[in-house]
Amino acid sequence: MVSNSNNRTRRPGEHKSSAAVRARILETAFSLISKFGYSGTTMGKVATNAALPIGSVYWHFESKDLLLAAMIEESFIRWRNETAERNRPREGETFEEHVTRIFGSTANPKYFAADFWRLGVILSVEKSVPEQTARKQFLTIREAQRKELTSWWSATLPPTLLETQPDLPERLSMFTLAMQDGNAIAGSSGESLDDFQAILASCLIHLVSQARQQASASTESKKRTRAARTRS
Repeated sequence: MVSNSNNRTRRPGEHKSSAAVRARILETAFSLISKFGYSGTTMGKVATNAALPIGSVYWHFESKDLLLAAMIEESFIRWRNETAERNRPREGETFEEHVTRIFGSTANPKYFAADFWRLGVILSVEKSVPEQTARKQFLTIREAQRKELTSWWSATLPPTLLETQPDLPERLSMFTLAMQDGNAIAGSSGESLDDFQAILASCLIHLVSQARQQASASTESKKRTRAARTRS
């Protein structure tokens, strides 16, 4: 489900039942674009598959671009409301504990299991589409998510590690989103990994472990260099 219509202010002259119609249009459009992509999805096809007059679709959404933008916005708002508080780092939580909890735990819903991400990735790779509102909206959301992950991991990674690798949180967040993009693209052809997030958590923990080893090796090298200079 992609709609958050219950919290939306109705337009002038809009009947209560219009919210259900709007939700049906959004659901149908997402299903079609998942199968046929941006170019293969038309307003006429949405109307036919939703069993609605074409005028009803255009009454709610003046263009396909605005329809897709609404899908991304409403799905993101719902996902954000459901996950924001739960996914924030807890007091005293380490990087490894945080990553395992939000990505690797089967008790929590999948971090990126949201319509807006799957749809956004499909749109973001189609740079030639004439309408850009929905694509730009997703890229803005994606950038906000990158910054949030960076902020979280700047707070959970050890200060001593950040002293030697201050860009590590940002590199980890970029890696996370790149992996999610790839899995979403694979999912559009039915090949996404069911245990993708557990694998992602393991990769992130391994990358931090490598960074710790590199930092330790760098520190030891500097100590040896200073000792050699002292002896000479």
